[in-house]
Amino acid sequence: MLAASPDLVVLAGWMHVLGDAFLKEVERENVHVINLHPALPGAFDGVNSVQRAFDAFGRGEIEHSGVMVHRVVREVDRGKPVLVRTVEIKKEDTPEDFEQRVHQTEWGVIVEAAKLILESRR
Repeated sequence: MLAASPDLVVLAGWMHVLGDAFLKEVERENVHVINLHPALPGAFDGVNSVQRAFDAFGRGEIEHSGVMVHRVVREVDRGKPVLVRTVEIKKEDTPEDFEQRVHQTEWGVIVEAAKLILESRR
């Protein structure tokens, strides 16, 4: 049993893979665990996703990127999305411009996703 009895665990900036024992425990206790990831579902999993998206845009491989909050599963950044937002990449952007736009989107979406999950538990 989890000592703190949380309703929700929010991972934002968490750069570690959670182990099976923890994931099984939170599932057994019906605790939702969500993660903020600066990419669209299925794109740029793992680290350096903002830079990888910017580089892919520069090569003409993508037209935009995004941000998602997803349920945490064993596979990195592969859980079911809770919320997804598109983030524009502009031709005149520097990597810093794009990164700032991503972070601004993240700040809103993580709060919105947490609120959705907590309200669904009522």
